[in-house]
Amino acid sequence: MLGENVRLAFKSMAANKLRTFLTMLGIIIGIAAVIAIMTVGNSQTAENERQNSMYGVNTMNVYMWLKDGIQLDENTDMSRYQPQFTKEMLQKMVDTYSDRIEAVAVTSWAGSGTAYPDKAKDEKVYANFDLQGVNPGYFTVNAGMVPLQEGRVFADNELKGDSYVCVVSDLFAKSLYGEDVSAALGKRVSCTINGEAGYTYTIIGVYSVNMGDMGQMDASSLKDMSTTMYIPYRNAVTMALVNDKTADKISYFDIGAVPGTDVISFSQELQDYLTSLLPADSNFQINVYNNQEWIKQANENMKRQTLTITLIGAIALLVGGIGVMNIMTVSITERTREIGTRKALGARKRDIRLQFITEAVILSLTGGVIGIAAGILTGLLVCRFVQGIPPVVSPASVVISFLFSIAVGIFFGFYPASRAAKLDPIEALRYE
Repeated sequence: MLGENVRLAFKSMAANKLRTFLTMLGIIIGIAAVIAIMTVGNSQTAENERQNSMYGVNTMNVYMWLKDGIQLDENTDMSRYQPQFTKEMLQKMVDTYSDRIEAVAVTSWAGSGTAYPDKAKDEKVYANFDLQGVNPGYFTVNAGMVPLQEGRVFADNELKGDSYVCVVSDLFAKSLYGEDVSAALGKRVSCTINGEAGYTYTIIGVYSVNMGDMGQMDASSLKDMSTTMYIPYRNAVTMALVNDKTADKISYFDIGAVPGTDVISFSQELQDYLTSLLPADSNFQINVYNNQEWIKQANENMKRQTLTITLIGAIALLVGGIGVMNIMTVSITERTREIGTRKALGARKRDIRLQFITEAVILSLTGGVIGIAAGILTGLLVCRFVQGIPPVVSPASVVISFLFSIAVGIFFGFYPASRAAKLDPIEALRYE
């Protein structure tokens, strides 16, 4: 019986191709819009998570700055208003939370410059860099951003101000020593830093640069690009103190929490603890931020936006459902004599009802399948060519859309089908 109803449904649709297509158009547009919007939304959410995860899902950023409302003028003694985490504060923090803190990262920017192979005769061989002093914990906390490709990071005995070793990018290494980045290990580079020559560093490690955003750059542009050259923290501080007397003041640092730690609650606990170490009359406040909270907020915002736009797209589905009801009502009017004939031959009300509900379901389901395909294709094209992000198609959205198409057919086909089932066979046979 069901197979016969499906055959009759396709036969009826084929007999009125244009009308069938126009009826399905609302379903197609609605489903396609919902699928495309959800695909783009899911893709943006996944991309946000990927980018934020590069900074470490277990990473916390700790800042000290002036309390809100403090006014400074040119006569203020700035020594009292320079934020600084003392060595004692950091040590107490590490000792107190040793079970939850994996590493602490401190940094000091020391300027920028250009590096050449030591005693190079050809100054066309060079690499530009930004100079940053870091401690060994930096590479643990920022493993996603600075993945070590070759060599090693700084040892404890290389953290002094007179330790001239460095970790450079693979782009830096290739610019000076060719495609084999391991060839750079142990090499000495002559550097001009902040316009001053005479600095020589030995390369002990090479990290990988994320080349995802550099694919369209030509070779000359890549060569002139500056990447970060990492040197021991105290070495950078010693160099920066020449121009900045506050270079050795630690006003911020990063923490890598032990995997499995509830970073969101730990951030608040750590903020309260560090604040308690400040003097009662301190002019400073401490804030602790974490990537998990940023990822969570970004995802929630994206979900709200996606849901709002999806609801707008669902209006097209409602319009499409009304179109199905309308066309089924017209179809029943046109086929009144057919209904009367079937009833005269013994068809029951439920048989007639099932026939027209099946036709409505087939109509909306066909439109739904076309809409799903169109929505996936549209979402892929938007993600790939408009936003430039990897597309993520949600299987759940496809299944829901498929089931929703069936529900639309049943819901909006029920009234016309019930109307057809209630027709009097004698009146139907006399209908002109």
